[in-house]
Amino acid sequence: MKNFFLSPKPRLLTLLYVLALSPYASAASPKFQVLHAFAGGASDGAYPTSKLVLDPHGDLFGTTSEGGSLTECSSNGCGTAFELSPQNRRWKENVFFDFSPSSNGGFPNPSGPAVFDSKGNVYGTQSYGGDGLGAIYQLARSGNVWTENVLHDFGGTSDGFYPYWGLVRDASGNLYGATENGGSNGSGTVFELTSNADGTWTYNIIYEFGSGGVYDASGPYGPLTVDASGALYGTSQGGGTYGYGTVFKLSSSNGVWTDTVLFNFTLDYGSDPSPVGVVLDASGNLYGSTTYGGPYGVGTIYKLTPTTGFWNRTILHTFVGTDGAYPFAELAIDESGTLYGTSNSGGTFGYGNVYKLSSTNGKWNQTILHEFTKSTDGANPFAGVTLDQQGNLFGVAEDGGAYGLGVVFEITP
Repeated sequence: MKNFFLSPKPRLLTLLYVLALSPYASAASPKFQVLHAFAGGASDGAYPTSKLVLDPHGDLFGTTSEGGSLTECSSNGCGTAFELSPQNRRWKENVFFDFSPSSNGGFPNPSGPAVFDSKGNVYGTQSYGGDGLGAIYQLARSGNVWTENVLHDFGGTSDGFYPYWGLVRDASGNLYGATENGGSNGSGTVFELTSNADGTWTYNIIYEFGSGGVYDASGPYGPLTVDASGALYGTSQGGGTYGYGTVFKLSSSNGVWTDTVLFNFTLDYGSDPSPVGVVLDASGNLYGSTTYGGPYGVGTIYKLTPTTGFWNRTILHTFVGTDGAYPFAELAIDESGTLYGTSNSGGTFGYGNVYKLSSTNGKWNQTILHEFTKSTDGANPFAGVTLDQQGNLFGVAEDGGAYGLGVVFEITP
């Protein structure tokens, strides 16, 4: 059975297809190829749900929620960490680590994007690892041997729990992430890990949601983004003026972190929008997606522009079903400001797609780069895409593929 690490809010998942001309452009012949089809079992992973990471050598790193040699997790394997390396115009997979079950025997669920340090070590989160409430791990590399070190085991109320959305790293090498629950107010936390001279790490809660008053953000949802000054940006599914989530910013002054709510979401055509992270462009504008909302209830893409005293929101794209539905992942952005993302379902075949949004003379247009068919190409991408310096896109689809257990794919525009 597939092991989902997130439980989306209940919705009637009926796609609303529009019989008129669809409001998106056709792709200019992008090339799609499957780099790896997961086979599961003791030697391979299954069901990838985390965004891929590129190392400086061009290798891809990722995790799977199931598969691997350790079968204590319902005999399905407890998940893996893998790398894909380009060799002779092909990609070779290496499963370099098999995760262990949580202390209660459950799936650890490696989740969210991982990050690298300058030595090539990998850092990430397990949403249910450790004692079952989540953990932060380091995979340290010595030659071809990888060793897991648990940097923090979440205990519950005091330090938060369920760190679903991975980590980000600032210019100084500090690591940041969020827990959707816990903290003294029960509304989630943002934490920091700083390295010590002896190789250990110090864990600190830098903000507890609810501390900013009744209209503070609540329940951080989606990955964090860090800017050049070290400020953190994110989204929450609850809290704010209207109780339907926020876009927030955390900034530090003399070691004290302050939360500023940049935007308050409202009901969107009767739907709770459920924002999922934001990305920054070179001018300081923010871009994000909502899983629900819009007139068809299947998601939107928006832009936040800073103006005097407030941030102005512009809806760049409204999903209608035929062009994708339910974008569960954060966006990616290139140097020109073009946005890239995935939808979990919808499209021509109902199994989601990969798309880009580009602006011409102030008008934003969607281009479909690939529509999943639940054949050998995969289906239902949960994670966003990763860009390399040549503009190629890399991603994972949770289902489908030659073995029905998900794929790694590349799209060359």
